[in-house]
Amino acid sequence: MDSIIFVVDDDKLFAEVLKRKLIIKGFKQVYIFNSGNDFLNEVNLKPDLIFLDYDLGDLTGIEVLLKVKKESPFTEVIMVSAQDKCKIIEEAHKLGVFKYISKGLKTMNQEIDEALKNLYQGALN
Repeated sequence: MDSIIFVVDDDKLFAEVLKRKLIIKGFKQVYIFNSGNDFLNEVNLKPDLIFLDYDLGDLTGIEVLLKVKKESPFTEVIMVSAQDKCKIIEEAHKLGVFKYISKGLKTMNQEIDEALKNLYQGALN
C-alpha cells in the first residue's frame, strides 16, 4: 500500500517489531522515529497514519499529538502506550486519536490489526 506510516516510539525494539508487522501487512512506506522532536522535524511529510507512544523521553505523546493535529489535521493517530491513566486516554481521544491501545495487553496485536482493518477497510492481506 502507498500509505505513509510513521512509528514514533523511544522503545527501539517495539518500534522495529511494529514496523515489520506493518510491512508484512503490505505497507511499503513505514518510518521509525525514536523521539518526539525527530518526528516533528518530519511531520511536514504529512503521513497518513502515525503510531504514537506517550512516553517519548523528550516530549509526551500529547504534546506531539497537538502539533500533529495542527500541522496535519487529517493524519490518523493510533496511540500505543503503556500509559494507562484514564485522564491521558480521555485527553488523547478528545484531541483526535483514532484508537488508544495499551502496550503489554495480550490483545494488543489483535487491537492493532482491528484498527488497521477499520482504517483500510478490505485493503489489507
